[in-house]
Amino acid sequence: MNDAMPSVELLTDVHDVTHVYVDGTDDYVEEEELYALSYANGYVQARDRLFEMDALRHIGYGDSASVLGPMQLASDIQVRRDLYTREELNAQYEAASTTVQVSLQGFADGVNRQLIQRLVDRELPAEFVALGHPPEPWSPVDSIAVVAYMVGYFGVDGGTELKNAETFAQLTDSLGDERAAYEAYEDLNWLSVPENHYTTIDASELTVTDSESIPDYETVPDEQIALAHAAADTTPWGIDGDLLDGATPSVRRAIGALSGFRWGSNALAVDGEHTETGAPMLFGGPQMGYFAPPVIHEIGLHGAGFDVAGIGVVGTPGVVIGRTPEFAWSVTSGYDDQVDTIAVELHPEDRHRYRWNGEWRRMETETVVHRPSMLGALSNGDRPRGAVEQEIARIEERGDSMPVIAWNPDERIAWCQRTTTRGNELTGVFQWAELGRQESFEEFETQLAEFPFTFNFIYADDEAIAYVHTGSVPDRNDALDPRFPAPGSTHRWKSITTGTGLTMSVRDPERGYVAQWNNAPAAGWRAGDVAGRWGSIHRVELLDRVTRDTVDDGPLSIEDVAGIVQKTATRSPIANATTPAFIEAAREGGMDALGNELERWANAEYTWRTENGRHHPGLVIWETVRQELQELAFEEELGKLAPTLQFDPPTEIDLDENEDPHAGDHGRALREVTIADALAERTNHEWLGENPDGTVRTAIERARNSLADRFGTDDPTAWRMERRTTGFKAISAADGPEIDLVNRGSWNFLVSLGTGAGRSVLAPGNSGHLSVGELFGTIRGSPPDRLTDQLELYERFEYKPFPVERAAVVANAERSGDLSVWRRSGANGQAFALLSRWLRN
Repeated sequence: MNDAMPSVELLTDVHDVTHVYVDGTDDYVEEEELYALSYANGYVQARDRLFEMDALRHIGYGDSASVLGPMQLASDIQVRRDLYTREELNAQYEAASTTVQVSLQGFADGVNRQLIQRLVDRELPAEFVALGHPPEPWSPVDSIAVVAYMVGYFGVDGGTELKNAETFAQLTDSLGDERAAYEAYEDLNWLSVPENHYTTIDASELTVTDSESIPDYETVPDEQIALAHAAADTTPWGIDGDLLDGATPSVRRAIGALSGFRWGSNALAVDGEHTETGAPMLFGGPQMGYFAPPVIHEIGLHGAGFDVAGIGVVGTPGVVIGRTPEFAWSVTSGYDDQVDTIAVELHPEDRHRYRWNGEWRRMETETVVHRPSMLGALSNGDRPRGAVEQEIARIEERGDSMPVIAWNPDERIAWCQRTTTRGNELTGVFQWAELGRQESFEEFETQLAEFPFTFNFIYADDEAIAYVHTGSVPDRNDALDPRFPAPGSTHRWKSITTGTGLTMSVRDPERGYVAQWNNAPAAGWRAGDVAGRWGSIHRVELLDRVTRDTVDDGPLSIEDVAGIVQKTATRSPIANATTPAFIEAAREGGMDALGNELERWANAEYTWRTENGRHHPGLVIWETVRQELQELAFEEELGKLAPTLQFDPPTEIDLDENEDPHAGDHGRALREVTIADALAERTNHEWLGENPDGTVRTAIERARNSLADRFGTDDPTAWRMERRTTGFKAISAADGPEIDLVNRGSWNFLVSLGTGAGRSVLAPGNSGHLSVGELFGTIRGSPPDRLTDQLELYERFEYKPFPVERAAVVANAERSGDLSVWRRSGANGQAFALLSRWLRN
């Protein structure tokens, strides 16, 4: 690079959202502009989130227990098993393009500039001091570690075959008939999207044929069925199973500090024929858990071909969801099955040798020692813990490195996992981050052509709306049942289809809008191997109903779109599937008072809103009936594997369940589908017995009795539960706040493409910095206001400005300043190098 670097201007609003402007004159090449832009991005993000960035890189490396304490052991164990060594992460950086390397290096240098400045000013975040953990300089590979965790771990889906097999084995035991168990399991896990599932692309515009489907029981190989039974008794490989809290080894979940993190989300794009402006509007609500501070950071980047505002993932450069002057886009999880669990036979005398294609081969193994921090334990109220050893084993076959996740010592069988996206995280993320450089839908779609991770992209520009589903999906051996582990002898991927090659996209759909809430893209598409996914009922139906009702009332304003967000976020998206049956059963059973309250709640559109701090009796009754019905339907058949319902949004996620961190089991239909299907007589097995109506009445009677005891009265109108809350999990020394139960994006934004108007809100706030001096006030209950300066807006469903054009950014700015970019050569570079060495030592 030249000695002279582009100048950088920072414009920051009252909510600490900064727009970075890089001088784009002809004096500089694009590489220098990109370095300067990334440098400023890192500098600003470290200003707001330095400790959180540090925590995330350690989580990505799988050594976070050494900083945060024993609560991170399970996370570190999973990461070291499933993801990458530092050497592998370094290799990804060395193999990256010049553009990627420049961006990562510029970001790292900007972070370190901020780190040095805070050290000089004695303004280091308080958490470093409290944990006795001096921060190390940021390196480009640190960002890759974060990318590998955030996208490589949660931008893929599938891999639940061991858990599925355990459920099937339990059904076989309880029903006493393997064929009956196989048919009953189809009620829980159906592989192909059913006809009555709401799809983002209407069936008239796209229906997939010849996708995955459940094979006939007789055609499933005996070897695979036998392996499914063996999977019922597994133990994690190379580690004490108690350290994973009894989790199914194959189920990917964020644990510890990031428990509750996921890529969820809803989004809506409405075409110009249905808006007041005559141009499209879009809202996005990425649901990534509630954290304080958030795991996303709001910023604007202008220069080096970018002219974009939105959010990036903390610890990484770029904007992944947001807007440009030409278009806006949001993203939801795609949930394609991209992970296969493979069973291999182990040598009877050496568990590190496995049979593959008739030959005995040796695993690659490594022993890792985890040393939890004592100060981290004390700060989290945990008991200190000594060092823990973990053996990591990998099977190298078919050109893939497959981590061994579990084994059955008695049966001498081990299970490893093959992932379609392994090693593609860095390339994929920068394909994603480059969306902010595009200028049209054609360029936008082309940019996603080879994007390997499973997401839905919702797009709107001045003239059109569109939907694009991406992923990297294998064409499997159709002789096997893909819900269960595949025998190593017969596992194969005939091909892998990636990105827009899936042909799951639509532009300007006939219905006039694109509604997405992690539902299936098209009829007949693969539903994946996760039980309950993409069934006959789905939460997206609420978003669709509210949108249709609003559209029918007339052209939409941006306030109308905001109203859609509020309505979908404050009511149950699933209760309507079962409540009518509960009302009927209550009245037939002579419990009219309960039926009346359920009907009143239905007429109130299943709201979660409280009156005088208490919820509607119908909500309390519905929850209790569902819990009773859950036991009656599944306890006998599934025993300890029967899924329990959790209506309080969890602060810690049970790894063996699919909890929703935003609204508990109110927030999704995974555990609701089979009950709804059983009530509609759409199941193979009689989950509600020979007399479903009688079973429902029994559930209601039990609910009536327990509620009368709970509230001390037989009067259902008095059964008003106190305010239920959604809590923010703290990733700092400050406690996370709580708000009324809500099911919405961690960040919400609205854009009117015709007018350029934009609004957004990021709760509890964009700033997460807590100085040592502020720590004492925080301990006394007076944290700095900037940590929660958007919380009240969020609670009231209000928004702050979300500009992208320079004139609007300038008008919204509260303060401005210039940032000199320190080169890695010359006097500034030498000073920087000296300080960096001092930090390391």
